[in-house]
Amino acid sequence: MDKIMKKYILFASSLLLALMLSGCIQETFPTSYVLDSQIAMSESATEGMMNAVYSTLAGSDPLNDGPMPYGGLKVMLDHGTSSLISPGYNGFNTMLQYSYGNFSYTNRSRWPSALYYVYIKSVNDIISLYPEGTELTAVQKGYLGQCYAFRALHYMELTEIMEWKKPTDPIITEKLTMPESDLTNLGVPIVTESTSSDVASNNPRVTIDENFDLILSDLAKAEDLLSDFVRTDKVQPDLSVVYGLYARAYLYLASRAKTLAAKYTDEAALWKSCYDYAQKAIAASGCTPLTETQWLDPVNGFNNRTSQNSWMLAYSVSASNTDAVETSWSPANIMGTETNYIVYGWRVGRGLARHWYERLSDKDWRKKSWLDPNFFYESKNQKPGEPYLIERDASGKLINNKWSLTDDNTSNEQSQWSDEYDGRLSDGWKYTLNSSASWVRKQCSVANGFLAFPNLYLNLKFRPHAGGWDDVYTGGIIDWPMMRVEEMYFIKAEAALHTQGAGAAKSELESFMKSYRYSDYSCNASSSEDVLEELMFEKNIELWGEGVNYFDDKRLERGLYRAYYGCNLTRDQQVINCSGIFPGWTPMFSQTEMNANTAILHYNTPINAVARYHDAMTLDEIKAHYLDPIDITQLKF
Repeated sequence: MDKIMKKYILFASSLLLALMLSGCIQETFPTSYVLDSQIAMSESATEGMMNAVYSTLAGSDPLNDGPMPYGGLKVMLDHGTSSLISPGYNGFNTMLQYSYGNFSYTNRSRWPSALYYVYIKSVNDIISLYPEGTELTAVQKGYLGQCYAFRALHYMELTEIMEWKKPTDPIITEKLTMPESDLTNLGVPIVTESTSSDVASNNPRVTIDENFDLILSDLAKAEDLLSDFVRTDKVQPDLSVVYGLYARAYLYLASRAKTLAAKYTDEAALWKSCYDYAQKAIAASGCTPLTETQWLDPVNGFNNRTSQNSWMLAYSVSASNTDAVETSWSPANIMGTETNYIVYGWRVGRGLARHWYERLSDKDWRKKSWLDPNFFYESKNQKPGEPYLIERDASGKLINNKWSLTDDNTSNEQSQWSDEYDGRLSDGWKYTLNSSASWVRKQCSVANGFLAFPNLYLNLKFRPHAGGWDDVYTGGIIDWPMMRVEEMYFIKAEAALHTQGAGAAKSELESFMKSYRYSDYSCNASSSEDVLEELMFEKNIELWGEGVNYFDDKRLERGLYRAYYGCNLTRDQQVINCSGIFPGWTPMFSQTEMNANTAILHYNTPINAVARYHDAMTLDEIKAHYLDPIDITQLKF
């Protein structure tokens, strides 16, 4: 079935490109063999189309640029946040475009709109089989309800991604090219099951309010159709997911009610709906937050939808879908610190920014998701209970490293590294690896581009499937979380801030943290602004790398803060500090789409080279201060 579905997806995508509409049309397939009405009556035929909806998320190639999975796209977006950085050799990092907004009408910034319209087409094809008034069986209701839920998800995310917001950083703004036309409150063109090719060829961007009219309408339909639906797999959205999508929608709408909205302006009502639906999602899901054991599981950690009860929605990559397994953009490959099969992953590295790591409490077991500096370097003269000791010779070279067998801390030869590790200095805790300490140390070496060694903070959050670190056909067969119940707790806390005040938000946050993360957590903030900042810090840590933090940072205009003495950046273009709205958060519609849809030709995100919003600090300055101590109270998050 997977092979059949892949052929269907590739055919559909090729046809879209041939017609130069990147998914923005309703295609008419030949009906000499089977009629739409016959497919609609055949539950097995519709099941095949539904399987294509799920498979499309595992990998689609509308741009003939290699299959891009939904999870890979979400990781790519999170590259535009302050907490996720790439401390390795960035020459391989084509996702780097998203970490500093190096967009054009022809490079890989085209992916979001191209991919989401492919996703939307896959559900439109099924929705078109069941016109309004069609008498539906229970099975058909399940299929149709899932499609409306997926369409709401895809339009919601695409609208938020493509929304252009005027940059606010006073230093950067004056250097930027502004849009040709006013893009305020503009979303994306709407394509439904009834959109003709003629309409698609002159299909303007509607207002964001109009996009959310469709989104909320689709969610209402999904809620009705899935009211009695009992799913058999987490790849199927059910009623709890619909409630979760409602919570996300109202979170976004409430955040812009005072400033940008034309229709959804009742801020108080929107925040109340946000709170109510987050609570309903938690209750209806029956899900429970991940435990420490589940989170840190080296075999199933963040790759298995059945090994825990936290995930509300997922997609899955099957072993037979070799294109999705092999693609360089798979999250298994991108996020693989200890894997050996894709250089876009291990040699680029995905790590936590140093100031985020140092702010995170040692008592919080989530901190074990990133490799501490003492995993790579620990002085032979380090004393128990004393501050981390770094020893250097007169030239600045690191010396006396317990883990280097030749005292060459730059080597990428495994034989020159030890497999020993005494544990974190704070508590003696040891990382559980699928490979070995010597393997990871040689991979993540200075010789391989990890210049800020040992301050790398590389992730062990996303593990290869079944521990298959040296075999992509094992390690690459992953599941990916599209929604976790933990997100709903954080949404509920943010909504409580706006409906009940700072004290209620603190209570929600502390209840979650104490119950599920570490028992003596305390939120010391008191003002609404500071409580929100602490809430977003903890939410960012919780959902790091899952593609949620990008949407929060853009929604709340949190800025992008990476550059400071002691940071772990290794690429000049990443040296950015930007307050408010970062220009690189908004990609553009591709040249192909502008050629096909004349209505968006003059309503696109402008191109701005990275030099226009590059920080004054240079990478050479940063390199000279890699090992400096930092004061997190003076840094922004």
